[in-house]
Amino acid sequence: MALNINTPDRVTTSSQAFNAVLTAILDGSLKSGQSLNLKELSESLGMSAMPIREALRQLEGIGMVEIIPHRGARVRALSLEDLIDTFDARIPLESALIRRAAVRIDHTSLARAQEALERQADALDLGNFAAARSAHEDFHLTLYRAAESPWLYRLCKQVWLNSERYYALSTTEYAHVHERRLEHEAILNACRTHQPDEAEKALERHLTRAVTLLSDSMTNEHNQVRPDALTGRVP
Repeated sequence: MALNINTPDRVTTSSQAFNAVLTAILDGSLKSGQSLNLKELSESLGMSAMPIREALRQLEGIGMVEIIPHRGARVRALSLEDLIDTFDARIPLESALIRRAAVRIDHTSLARAQEALERQADALDLGNFAAARSAHEDFHLTLYRAAESPWLYRLCKQVWLNSERYYALSTTEYAHVHERRLEHEAILNACRTHQPDEAEKALERHLTRAVTLLSDSMTNEHNQVRPDALTGRVP
């Protein structure tokens, strides 16, 4: 059975298999807990099993895939506990990055971040959620690269990828487009005016609201995650 994964432009290396499978996990084409059969992946990607096997090992290393001895591989399952844990990690990491970015950011990075926001808005207007997700990532990671902290950035990127898996579960995020745009603009404006305290506060509000909205799609009204359920600094 062929899987719903876009075939990469070149089909010869494990890095291309890695990117194709990762994209399919992030956009929800490969579901939480879904088995990853080497034969099916080979047919879908048009490559041999060897680079795919290596790609799955790499994806296991960043928490996207589980490889179970004698049973094969599967997409790592999503859970409410993992969602909370992921954002508990994101808040301090990204807060540290945005504080540094607010001090160090230059006009080029500010322009790139603004352009990413415009691309996200255009994509949402067209209902292109994959392009919107990509633009959203570009916005945040442009700001975090401006912090000029390679280790913080590396740690943040892995946690970021895991959190992105949850956005594919629901369109909850897109029901609050206007509010999310205002949150992004508040973060960007604080960076533009070089106010690290304000940038940190705006980012923490943004992330806390995100985890609350995402939890709504995973739990019923009697078991929702409140902002104070996080161990981060947001009250």
